[in-house]
Amino acid sequence: MRIAVAQINPVVGDFEGNFKKVSQAFERACQAGVDLVLTPELSLLGYPAHDLMDRPEVFSNCEALLNRLEKLSTGKKTALLVGYAEKNTKPFGRGAKNSIAIFQNGKRVFSQTKVLLPTYDVFDEARYFEPGDDPQVWIAPTGKRVAIAICEDLWSRDTVHGRRLYNREPGVILKRQDPEILISISASPYEYGKRSNRESLHQAWAKEMGVPFVYINQTGATDEVMFDGSSFASTKTGEFAGRLKSFQPAFGVFDTETQAWEPGSELGAPDESEMDRLVDGLIDGIRSYFTRTGFKKAVLGLSGGVDSALVGALAVQALGRENVRGVAMPSQYSSSHSLEDAEILARNLGIAFEVRPIKFIFSTLARDFNQGSDLKLTGLAEENLQSRLRGLILMSISNSDGSLVLTTGNKSEIAMGYCTLYGDMCGALAPIGDLYKTRVYDVCQVVNARFGSPIPERTLTKAPSAELRPDQKDQDTLPPYADLDRVLEAYIERFDSVEDLVTREGAWVRDILRKLEMNEYKRRQGAPALKISSRAFGLGRRVPLAKRWDL
Repeated sequence: MRIAVAQINPVVGDFEGNFKKVSQAFERACQAGVDLVLTPELSLLGYPAHDLMDRPEVFSNCEALLNRLEKLSTGKKTALLVGYAEKNTKPFGRGAKNSIAIFQNGKRVFSQTKVLLPTYDVFDEARYFEPGDDPQVWIAPTGKRVAIAICEDLWSRDTVHGRRLYNREPGVILKRQDPEILISISASPYEYGKRSNRESLHQAWAKEMGVPFVYINQTGATDEVMFDGSSFASTKTGEFAGRLKSFQPAFGVFDTETQAWEPGSELGAPDESEMDRLVDGLIDGIRSYFTRTGFKKAVLGLSGGVDSALVGALAVQALGRENVRGVAMPSQYSSSHSLEDAEILARNLGIAFEVRPIKFIFSTLARDFNQGSDLKLTGLAEENLQSRLRGLILMSISNSDGSLVLTTGNKSEIAMGYCTLYGDMCGALAPIGDLYKTRVYDVCQVVNARFGSPIPERTLTKAPSAELRPDQKDQDTLPPYADLDRVLEAYIERFDSVEDLVTREGAWVRDILRKLEMNEYKRRQGAPALKISSRAFGLGRRVPLAKRWDL
């Protein structure tokens, strides 16, 4: 059986646009004379739709598109599989079902509903969907018995959370029906290092069932959730048989008889590194956010530091240098080399660049504040005023030219509250908000290696500083970033206990974790951060603001 994999990038709520992508993939598959073409999970609606699932228009639009696809398939030998949101017509349960349908020659010949509904991390499927009944194999016109699972239905044996999450196994139910081919229809978000686990888990099912396997995933990004595509196939013995490109739409045909991709399939490089994929993901995440929100231009503050340098370099790759503006906003505490490094970066990137000093505005406001109140602008208040003035300038530029502000904070700073509400946290998207500071430097090295070394060497070697007071250094009030990031990752992503961390690292850990917990209110108001870890700040990490959490 020849199966086409249409790795498209559905956009949430863009029914007509998604229909066009599906129909174009179907026409291409028909021209190739394949037996079946696959599109991703919820390909007609886009994923994840969150509380748009409460809108009745979701179901009426999906059903209208299904009717159009049914007509489109008339007279065609190629079968088309699509994912859609289906209204639950039973008098109980959630209002929707996460379903797939197969069309062939003007008829809807098969349908199925997702059984396992994830509710961890960024997933909220049990909030909207009613689980399906036991899955059944589809008997294709070729006579082949095809087992079809919808994403989580084949993740039942995953133990990445420390234990198995389900006591149902749709894969076992499908295995009992003696399938000859296994397919997974998915919308699986990207995480750094996740791909190997995803592939090995599904290859194990192929080996257990003794059948060739095809996996399809979407690409693009919805808000902070990125999808890497990387659709792949394996042989009936569970051997990896190649994958499509990552972080871009792709098309390929897999022959289950030869158990190989056909010539012309848009396969990814087999030796692609995880760091290269991370860079590609961040670029695609920025591009998707702007494309899907209807914006073209970005503006960001360039401090001469490593974080803003990385965000600027990524933005240029995502949007084009003509659509990126850098603004340096030196204060009386800014070093001369910071402005020089910002200028060098902007010149290397070829972006518009301007200098808007804040020291005069700051002096005027500080004087006015100190004269009109018994309160004095000192210490933290003085530092935050500088940051808020910079945020004011960037937001004013944004309002003036229709650009979006990119924030430049990294995960280490955001975790510690080393960021200012309505200051450097102003913006629409935080591209590196899920990268620890040490990872930022690693990504910079990859960016320089791939894109002509736009980030100045001095930016990568000088000591990090917010430059909000004389001779300030980050390490004046924080442990070395290597130590800090190790503790934060263990606590946030691996859930190591406080006592274990204190025993392993030292008593200083308690102060770090107190800062982490007390600054949740800032993170709740921050821009969405592109998610690259198993526990990013934002949608997938829900911590109360008002709590008693003694550390």
